[in-house]
Amino acid sequence: MNSRTTGLTAMAEQPMVEQRLTSQMPRHACFLLLMVATVAWFWRPLATVVSLSLQDGRYAHYSHIALIPFIGLYLLYLDRRAIFATVEYTPWPGIFMIVIGVVSSWLTSALAPEQHDYLSPAMLSMVTACLGAFLLCYGIQAFRKASFGLLLLLFMVPIPSFLLEPIIGFLQRSSAEATDFLFGLLGVPVFRQGFVFVLPGLTIEVAESCSGIRSSLALLITGLIAGHLFLGSTWTKLTLVLAIIPLTIVKNAVRIVVLSVLGSYVNPSFVTDSALHRNGGIPLFFVSLTALAVIVWLLKKSEARLGYRG
Repeated sequence: MNSRTTGLTAMAEQPMVEQRLTSQMPRHACFLLLMVATVAWFWRPLATVVSLSLQDGRYAHYSHIALIPFIGLYLLYLDRRAIFATVEYTPWPGIFMIVIGVVSSWLTSALAPEQHDYLSPAMLSMVTACLGAFLLCYGIQAFRKASFGLLLLLFMVPIPSFLLEPIIGFLQRSSAEATDFLFGLLGVPVFRQGFVFVLPGLTIEVAESCSGIRSSLALLITGLIAGHLFLGSTWTKLTLVLAIIPLTIVKNAVRIVVLSVLGSYVNPSFVTDSALHRNGGIPLFFVSLTALAVIVWLLKKSEARLGYRG
């Protein structure tokens, strides 16, 4: 009897939830209007970043930028009932953030006219304005519940050079160390000097392009989303994110070692010009995703053993 009553109650509540969501259409229209205005204001840096991210060059490792808004919207859609259960207009905090975004974009465009110095702060200003628009239309409680999907928009901001270069340097050095370790493990005769490895009939260099920054960002975003969707505790989510670092380094080292061995013992063209060199990172990336899925499964099992109820 109790289960039947519970089922009937749930069925009765469903139309009420849908009715509440429908009644918020004016609020959604207000938010949509603000977003259109924000995109129009920031169109130049947004279009530039998206265009550059789809080309080879400095911004090629930001190819995920075009997908981030759609991922964020999907996450908001998944949690829409919880997010929009309690909404209210909070004009002053929202307007304050929007003004901060607009004014800072104007200042950065005036103070940093060069493209490489302008895009990062400009995109950060755009994200700030978007967050302000959501806060204005839906309130603090809704903002907190939607915080993951909203803050994911920060991945639309290109990493500034003063942060990107040390990150690439770390990945480059770590990949070189892991490559050296794998060569030794396989018994491949090699002479190393810094980032240069001399093999029989072949010399290679672990350059910055071998750092794997592009796949690292993709794995990081995937790991954060997987942790949000499938894990409940903070420690398991943090463990998952930290696991991405060695996973990326090992992936880079395996690719370098495979290409080097094939180039040294089969044909040097495997390193200089081959489909495996150009596209070999793709299958390894999917292997990394599989490893990431296994880690998520193990962490989920750990939460169950420890009695985590979320």
